[in-house]
Amino acid sequence: MTHHLSSQPASLPRGTPATQQASRRNLAKAVLGGALALLMLASCATLSSGTPEEQVKARAEQRWAKLIKGDFDGAYAFTQPGYRALVSKEEYKKRFGSGGQWKEAQVHSVQCEAERCTVRIRLTTLNMVPQFSRTLPTITGFFDETWVRDEGQWWYYQAL
Repeated sequence: MTHHLSSQPASLPRGTPATQQASRRNLAKAVLGGALALLMLASCATLSSGTPEEQVKARAEQRWAKLIKGDFDGAYAFTQPGYRALVSKEEYKKRFGSGGQWKEAQVHSVQCEAERCTVRIRLTTLNMVPQFSRTLPTITGFFDETWVRDEGQWWYYQAL
C-alpha cells in the first residue's frame, strides 16, 4: 500500500472545484494576514516618527496628563534615564506640594535643536490656599520645560 502526502483534504480529490475554492480562500487569508501585519508595522513606525517637535509635544502632553491625574509614577517614567538612576520614585513624588491642583496643561509651543527641545506649557491650577481661593480660584501661567534626546527617545529633563 502506498501513502501519498498531500496538503489537500483527504476527502476531496485533487483538482476539484471544491479544493480549488479552498486553496483560493487560504491564499486570500494569507495575503490579508500579511497586509494586516504590514499595516500594523507601519502604524507603529508612524507613532514614533514625525518631527522632533511633534514627538516632544506628544510626550509632554502624555506626561502632563499623568501629572494632572496624580499619577506620579507614570510621570516619573518620562524623566531622563540618568535622573531615574539617581532619584527614586518615592523621592520624585515628594517634590510635589499641595498649594494647588493642576486642572489643565496645554503645550503652547515646541522649539528643538539637535538633542534638546524647549516646550512652552500653559498651565491652569486650582488655587488651594484658603486666603486667596475665593478671589482667585484658578491661576493660569506659562513656563518652559526642557526635553532631551537620549538613545533615540525624548525625555523630560528633571534637574537634581
